[in-house]
Amino acid sequence: MPGAKAPAHAAVLSKKAPSGHPVEAKPEVESGLGETKKLLQGKASQQQGSATSTELVVNLITCGLGTGVFTLPWSTAGSSVLPAVAIIGFVLGLNAWTISIIVEAGERHQTFNLGSLMGLIPGVLGPVSEAVCNIVMWLSTWLCLVSYIIVIVDSLSSVMGLYHRSTLAILAGAAVLPLCFLDQKRLAFTSTLAVVATANVFMVICGQFVHSELDGTRPASCFMGLSSGSIAMFSAMMQTVVIQVCILPMYEELQDRSPKKFNRIVVVSFSFLFVLCSAFAVIGYLAFGPAVSSNVLNNLPATHWGHITRLSAAGAVLAVYPIIINPMIAPLRNPNIITNRTIAPLATLAVVMASMLAATFVDDLGFVNVLNGSLSCGAFVAFAPSLVGLYLLGPNSLASEWRLAMYGLIVFGGVCSVLGAVMTDNYTQSLHAACMWA
Repeated sequence: MPGAKAPAHAAVLSKKAPSGHPVEAKPEVESGLGETKKLLQGKASQQQGSATSTELVVNLITCGLGTGVFTLPWSTAGSSVLPAVAIIGFVLGLNAWTISIIVEAGERHQTFNLGSLMGLIPGVLGPVSEAVCNIVMWLSTWLCLVSYIIVIVDSLSSVMGLYHRSTLAILAGAAVLPLCFLDQKRLAFTSTLAVVATANVFMVICGQFVHSELDGTRPASCFMGLSSGSIAMFSAMMQTVVIQVCILPMYEELQDRSPKKFNRIVVVSFSFLFVLCSAFAVIGYLAFGPAVSSNVLNNLPATHWGHITRLSAAGAVLAVYPIIINPMIAPLRNPNIITNRTIAPLATLAVVMASMLAATFVDDLGFVNVLNGSLSCGAFVAFAPSLVGLYLLGPNSLASEWRLAMYGLIVFGGVCSVLGAVMTDNYTQSLHAACMWA
């Protein structure tokens, strides 16, 4: 640290020759600083990634196409059309801002892992923040895995008919477990599969909307109303787009990276996500009305195309599951330690069984996504970026306006997180009473 080096520098300059005159040490200091500068520049150049801006735009859009989008029509049914679109835009903007804080701090400190970045916070707060961040990251990831099993079980139930939910959950776990031991390179097709499956679901929903509109059978819907269902909409959208834990590794891989360049990438990708999420939420709600399921796949028609769409969505989720579980198990893998060769497979089996068991008793995708969204909002949108902004952004951290904004982010995110964890329903009846434009 500069403050630690200053006394040593002063001591060198104060040394005197036998004659009593001070020794000129400036060339040595300048030489040392020059060598340090060259080493830092060389290190920075070695760390430059190979991913283009276009590739990262596609990856960021893909990150927003998880099971969260299947819940958006249900949450829109509790908040009405116009507030839902406004919430989608606000959540994307808030996440873009907090992402810029994390990226700026990561670049300054050359740290490209959110947990490790939190560990750089001075004092006891650093290790505690890092531990809490990693624990919440693990829990949030597990809730994602539970939502994946729910989608698979719901899809199998619609296609296979009346089977006990536990039986379908066991089938889903048995299908996903072998994939968790495959090399990640063999699962590289999953992003494309997820995009295609989501697009197919959207096409079927659009078909249902057009069909009901032409037949005059479209359910009544609310375009403008203010009710408590907006809380679930906020949390559901958070679950869809909170990707702060993935941002720093992605930023590290960017060619000629800079925070300004990455911010432009986020703006472009989030603009696409705004259009996609808004269209999915609004058209899904208008097509199926207030009774839309928290997993919109359950509302698809019982036709060949509908069944194929469900199975394709289940297949995409099945293929993505091993990629999501990998960061949870990766720290336990060490080929040089014999015990770790056993711990990692056992941990994989335990995580799969835990998600399978949870999906057996919890069949409400909306509840899981809203709960996960509220948790992610508090941890990764409020507390992590605000602590990073307060302690790791140098001169910015000293400005009173900046500190006020960071404290405001903590309060706002904390309140939204608590409300989202308590109010997990979409409260469609409340919207029906408060609707101003039907």
